[in-house]
Amino acid sequence: MIIPSTRWQTTRLSVAILIILAAGLIVSLFFKERWLWMDEVSSYVLLSDASLAHANKAVVSGLEANPPLTMNAYWLLGHGISMSPLFLRSCSVVFFALTVALFYRYITGLLGRPVANFVVLTGFVCLTYLNFTLATQVRSYALFSLLHMLFFLNSHRLTTAPTRLGVLLLEVALGTAVVYAHNFGLLYVATMAAFFFGLLLWSRRWEYLRVLGALAAVAGIWFGGWFTNFRLQSQIGKPHSWIPLPTLQSFFHTVGDLLPTVSASLEARPYLQFLPVLRVAAVVGLILYLGVPRLRQGYADLVKDPAALFFLQASFVALGTTVLTLVASFTVASVFLNRYMWPNHLLFAAVVIYAYHYFFRAGTVPGRGLWLPAYAVLLLPFIFYQNRKTVIFPSVILPPLAGLNPQYPLFFESADYFLPVWYQHLRPNTYFLLDWPAALKSPTLSSTIDYGIIVSLRNIYHVPQVVRLNEFNTQRFPRFYVMDQRSHYQIEEFLETGQVRVVRTIPTSIAGHRILECTFTGVAAPVARGDQGPPPPSIGL
Repeated sequence: MIIPSTRWQTTRLSVAILIILAAGLIVSLFFKERWLWMDEVSSYVLLSDASLAHANKAVVSGLEANPPLTMNAYWLLGHGISMSPLFLRSCSVVFFALTVALFYRYITGLLGRPVANFVVLTGFVCLTYLNFTLATQVRSYALFSLLHMLFFLNSHRLTTAPTRLGVLLLEVALGTAVVYAHNFGLLYVATMAAFFFGLLLWSRRWEYLRVLGALAAVAGIWFGGWFTNFRLQSQIGKPHSWIPLPTLQSFFHTVGDLLPTVSASLEARPYLQFLPVLRVAAVVGLILYLGVPRLRQGYADLVKDPAALFFLQASFVALGTTVLTLVASFTVASVFLNRYMWPNHLLFAAVVIYAYHYFFRAGTVPGRGLWLPAYAVLLLPFIFYQNRKTVIFPSVILPPLAGLNPQYPLFFESADYFLPVWYQHLRPNTYFLLDWPAALKSPTLSSTIDYGIIVSLRNIYHVPQVVRLNEFNTQRFPRFYVMDQRSHYQIEEFLETGQVRVVRTIPTSIAGHRILECTFTGVAAPVARGDQGPPPPSIGL
């Protein structure tokens, strides 16, 4: 534990982390593109609902793929204070900054040396590009990460005090919050249960059964309260997941995204593809090198060293959830996505900080002088720059639209373009065609999930810009544009069957994209074409 003389320094530096991350990210939001991307538009459709009860029912329709806790939190913030995207994104930033600050304070309480921890942690966080992508979204990730960190820190307290009733009750509350913030939270709860089951077998301390009971209660609350709705949500996008199955290369890239890198753009070059492999191998190597000797010491010695126990617990959960995600992806549905595993980022940071203390245990980092304030101040422009250049919505699509006749409707083949352009009024006369047969034929896995999201938008929020097949005709659309993407299959069906002809092809500077000016030919649609896809979830709206 840290000595009293360093507690004040720890408090000041934890506040400094909170201010630096929050200020750097929030200020940069005013100097970058402010467009909402596809998933944020889905969030805003729900958040803009005047009825919270109606929005909660709509969550299971396909507009959201997770339980309603995050949506409720942001709805209350938005309707209670401001619905401005800048404000709600700032809330996400504060959640993220608070997560890092709490983690710093806790691990410094175990290891001491607050200045060294401050430098190592801020460097680790600021050099991880994924943080800038996820910390500023109006999505579940920032709140999910905060709740998971609170859950993890509480779980660490239970490793040495498994019978404390207050901590056990808090474990149930925090675990429930985690699984109701994101369905992926179930994997974290399951991995934590596996960790305590291992402690039980190793130590023969039957008190750990109480912790397992608390975690079982979390699973029971989720299954009893949300599983039926989860089954409805999971039908959106069938017959396949929109997330590709992991390969050896994508595995290292996905896990490597949770670790620092000097330049994410450099790593995209073919001759530097080995760098993510090195990063992942380095962290796993540290875990094995430092963890195996501590396990050999035995439980009795380990439980007397809360810092070593914290390191082992963080290592187990980070690696365990990664393995469990792989198993789920190959057996149930592909969920191997970096943003789902974002909470592992700080668990890997715990490994690196613990390793620093091990390898440099005799070294000291001076806490006085000008270098530390200078380092902290320099973090601000670095964070500002990193976040300002991070763009999620593919806004390169907007310039080609400027030269189109605004009186002609424009159909998008993907929800990535349609939802942001429609919701933010970036172009008038913007439409999406609900075409289930084309979605099934599309080479892009996300086409069926796009269909599920937008059919829910049509059915629940009655958006007229969403067009069914039987409404797609020459009477309503005598002449129209199509943003034709090589990666999607939709207008091709109409061209191949002779129902539509191309009047003019407008090239774009975007690879795989062209704009087609089209008109109907009067040829009837083939009867075998069918109409719509599977019925939307029955949610009683």
